[in-house]
Amino acid sequence: MFKFLSLTTPFFLITILMISLPASAQFGGPSPVKAASVEKVMMAPVRKIPADVRAKFVSTIKAESRGVLNQLADIGSTLKQGEVLAELTDTQSKLRQQELKDAVKSAQARFQFLKAEKSRLKDLVKKNLISKTELEQNQSDFLGAKSELAQAQSRLNQYDDQVTRLTILAPFDGHVMQQFAQPGQLLNSGDNVLEFMQDDNLEIVVNVPYKYKDQIQNNAIWNIETSDGTILAGKIKKFIPAATGNSRTIEIHLSINSTDLWSGEAVNVLVPTDSARKVVAVPRDALVIRRNGVFVYTVVENKAHKVDVITGIAQGSLIEVKGLLSAGDQVIIRGNERLRPEQEVKLVE
Repeated sequence: MFKFLSLTTPFFLITILMISLPASAQFGGPSPVKAASVEKVMMAPVRKIPADVRAKFVSTIKAESRGVLNQLADIGSTLKQGEVLAELTDTQSKLRQQELKDAVKSAQARFQFLKAEKSRLKDLVKKNLISKTELEQNQSDFLGAKSELAQAQSRLNQYDDQVTRLTILAPFDGHVMQQFAQPGQLLNSGDNVLEFMQDDNLEIVVNVPYKYKDQIQNNAIWNIETSDGTILAGKIKKFIPAATGNSRTIEIHLSINSTDLWSGEAVNVLVPTDSARKVVAVPRDALVIRRNGVFVYTVVENKAHKVDVITGIAQGSLIEVKGLLSAGDQVIIRGNERLRPEQEVKLVE
């Protein structure tokens, strides 16, 4: 006779559990999903054009006075505006400076003497003790001494300014790119010292085919795509209104606020090729792509409703779609890959 398995045997329990698992997965309640709204936005078709990130200002710093270079900022150094880039020494500067100071003191002493003498002579003229001729001679000497004092002070100020220029200061916040001189080298006024690039003031430079000239307007916002696929917004600040070079392109400069880009980095500018138009758009994550077509799931009465779509132009995270969709409809953007039409869903944040 056959021996029937007891309902309490381990084999029987495991078998029952395995049979029940698919049923529990199938009837385990609504699938959690995340949704976003269908939008009606202005979009334009775009073309990717390679571009460069450039520092707005890259200055060649020159010596403004003659001297021996004894201090120079290292390549790659980051300096704030007003910090020392380079220091020169002029061995004759202190002697010449002292000479001009002494000349000012001498002119000042003569000026003060004639000023005091003028007051004394005026008093003597009033008492008829001297003639007016002596007073007039004093007045002439006094004016001459005043002029000599002003000239001596001007020469000293000019030389002080020249000595000050032996210390070269950073004109703005930035980085040292190149060195054109070495410590111990004698430099003349106008000699190149180093190349200095402004910090955090970058722009995008792109050459756009002439046929897209109607889309070029100051302050227009164009998207920029970085090497890792990040999309940033750039504003047209200036452009050259002429087709240049053999390729007949227009040079455009876009300003951008980003601390992640480096000067010299390659990017793509998404250049509009036609006027913007109003389209129905969804987030790219809403698209479910299969061999037989593309569709999205909308949420209708807590169920996933399949809607076939045809994709169009894209802009940032949004893409144009044509199908039975309206602005405000909720499309599923997370959890849509394994859904089935009319499956129950639960919206989560």
